[in-house]
Order: sequence, then structure tokens, then C-alpha cells
Amino acid sequence: MPKNLYDTLLDVSKSSMIDAGDMQSAGLLILTAAIHGLGINRAGIWLLTEDKQAICGKMLIDGDECKLDSDLCLARRDFPRYFDSLDTERAVVANNAHTDPGTYEFRDNYLIPNGITSMLDAPIRHRGNMLGIICCEHQGDAREWTNEEIAFVSALADTYGRAVSAAQRNEYEQKLKEINEQLEQKVNERTDILQTALRNLHHTQAKLIESEKLASLGRMVSSLAHEINTPLGIAVTSSSHCASELKRVQQLYRDEQLSEDEFAQFLQAIDDGLQLINHNLTRAAGLVRDFKLSGSIHIASDEEVFDLRACIELSLKGLQPLLRKHHIACELAPGDAVPLNSYPGAIAQIITNLITNSIHHAFAHTEHKRIHIALETHADKILLYYRDNGSGIPVEIRDKIFEPFFTTARRTGGSGLGLSIVYNLITQKLGGEIELTQDQAWGATFSIRIPYRT
Repeated sequence: MPKNLYDTLLDVSKSSMIDAGDMQSAGLLILTAAIHGLGINRAGIWLLTEDKQAICGKMLIDGDECKLDSDLCLARRDFPRYFDSLDTERAVVANNAHTDPGTYEFRDNYLIPNGITSMLDAPIRHRGNMLGIICCEHQGDAREWTNEEIAFVSALADTYGRAVSAAQRNEYEQKLKEINEQLEQKVNERTDILQTALRNLHHTQAKLIESEKLASLGRMVSSLAHEINTPLGIAVTSSSHCASELKRVQQLYRDEQLSEDEFAQFLQAIDDGLQLINHNLTRAAGLVRDFKLSGSIHIASDEEVFDLRACIELSLKGLQPLLRKHHIACELAPGDAVPLNSYPGAIAQIITNLITNSIHHAFAHTEHKRIHIALETHADKILLYYRDNGSGIPVEIRDKIFEPFFTTARRTGGSGLGLSIVYNLITQKLGGEIELTQDQAWGATFSIRIPYRT
């Protein structure tokens, strides 16, 4: 390639306008380079319609005149020979445009009125698809386009395809920004609702604490406060997961590694997350509303027959974002279905509180964090074993862990109600028992006995 063409192409390729996402600036730069490199006065960018039945002028430089978004379109039905040439997706090289099979159709209506004798059209490609052409038009005596000139214009067309990618990337980033703003707005709205609900709940609980014994307080808090805590915990977890996914996809965009499939999966994940947030926040708001109307804090799920194993699996599935965030492997030992006539909401809350307790207290110095849950069925009872491989529970506080408001993590926001609620749900709601096993070599291990009613 002659040095002047090579230098012109290099200047265009290095220009920041190509990757800025501004198609008009990039197009003008490319057409100006084509005019300068080929020594012509006319050059334009034409883009195919979506159905490829017409090609329309996007930009044209004719001497000192520049037209943007021309209303001139050429239909396939009017110029079939030219479109047959385009369908090959190779450059249309017309040394004599008046007689060339691909361009002679333009002779009377376009070539002669504009004094055009030779044409060189190079296809613009983006992600393997042809979008249009860069059309270089020579006026004066017919000229023979050299291989170097054909390669030069083809390289400019490829550069325009690069500019299209930059523009799409900017569009995707803008869409991500809008999604992020919408997500933040919805989260903020729901957070305001939650904060109001929690302030009202805390005020009510303070009055109850003043007038009730610790045992009564445990029952009341277990029936309302942590009935509400379940949907709140799921909503907060889903919100954190959505924010994490958003940061991951934003990084992929910045690295120019985001595929269309990944973007579609991201939108689906965000939609699923928002539905989960909306569902659980609505549920929490409903619990608070019912409490205000009835004046009772003993709100619980109805008793029903359900599969205990499936209930635990569903609870673990909902907690997966939180477990992944803290790099915890949680498993339920395989086994048969366990039909039980009891309270599935209480079971879900017990599992959630035990896992949350392990996260907050057990794994500060554990590298490979694990939680194991197992079920055993007997004639009159079901045994549920929960254990983690954390640091265990010191001997001096084992007798206090089920007391309301007892916590070793007060400074980090611990309320001291997690295991107290577990204890009250098991002993009062389910009519069962829970104990902390003496052997703490593997971490904390809880043994839960539930009456077996079917």
C-alpha cells in the first residue's frame, strides 16, 4: 500500500473519534480520509435497511458540501443488478460505472447528473453482518481502481464497523446506567417503607419488653418480628445479589467482553431479583399492617402438610446469594421425602436464623466454610442435625445462647434475637426441642427434635 494511503489509514485508526461512539464524527473522519486518499470529491456512507430491500444515504460529502441522513434511498426492486452485487458482500469495483454490470442502472438518474464516471463501494461489516457500504465516486475521466486503493477503502469500511461497535457499547452502557438508577430508586423506595415499618415495630417491641417477661417476649418476637425478618432478609439478599451482578456486567462492558447472551441473562437475573424483592417487601408490609389492625404480634403461617426436605431445600435455595457472598458451601444430606403436618414458615425461619448465626459468628478464622444439614425419621419424631465447621461456641456462653438479646456481636450490629427466635419457634410453635451438642470439634452442632405428625 502506498505510504500516503497507509499514513492516512493509520491516522484514522488511531483517532479517538472512532471509539468515542459518535457515529457522525467517525463517519465524517472516514469519508474525509477516503476523499483525501483517493483524490476524489464525492464519498458517502449508505446503510442497508433491516430487511435489506433498500439502501439509504447516511452521510455524503460532495466537495465543500456535507449532507447528513439523506432522504435518498435505493430500492432493490428498482436496482436489482446493483443489489445482486451487494449480496456477494464483496467490494463493487466499477472502473467504468456507466457500463459496469453492477452500476450501469444508475447511469441516467444518478451517474450522469452528478458527473460520476467510476465507483468503488466497500462493504461495512459488523459482527459478521453487512450493514452497508462506503461509496467512493470519481468524477472526470474513468479511472481504474488499484488493488491498493480497494484495500484502503475496505480498511476504512472495517474501521466504520469498529465505530458501530463503540456506539453500541455506549448505548449498552447507557441502558445499564438507566437500569441501575431504576434499581436504586426501587430499592430506596422499599428501604423507606422498611425503615418506617421497622421503626414502628421497634417502638412496639420496646413497650412489650417493659410489660412482659423474657419468656413472653421471646414468644411474641418469634411470632412477629422474625416472621417479618424472613421476607426482609430475602429482599436484602436479593438486592445485594442484583447490585453484585450489576457491577460484574459493568466491568465486562468496560473490558469490552460483554456478549449479547450475557447481557440478556443479566436482564433476566435483574428482573427475577426485582420480582423477589417486590414479593417479599409486600409480604413484610402486609405483616406490619395486619399487626396494626389486630393489635396482636402473634402472626404465623398456617399449619399444613408439606415435605420437610423440600421445604429446607427451598429455604437453602433462597439463601444461595448470601451463601455465595460469604463463600460458604451448604449441603442437605440426600434422602427420601419427609411428609410432616406442621408449620413450613417456622421451619424456613429456623434454617435462615441458624445459617445467619453461623455467618455472623462461626467463620471468622475458617478458610473452607461448610454447613451440613441432615434429617432422620423415627416413629414419633424427626431429628434435624445442623452443624458448621467454624470456631465453635465457647463453654462459658453455651448456657446463654438461647436467651433473648444475648449476643457477642453487639458492636457489629448483632441483636441477640436470632437463636432465641429459633428456640421459641422449635419449643413453642413446633412443640419440639433443641440442644447444642457437647462435642464442638467440628464447629457448632445443633440437634433439633420435632414431633412427627402426618
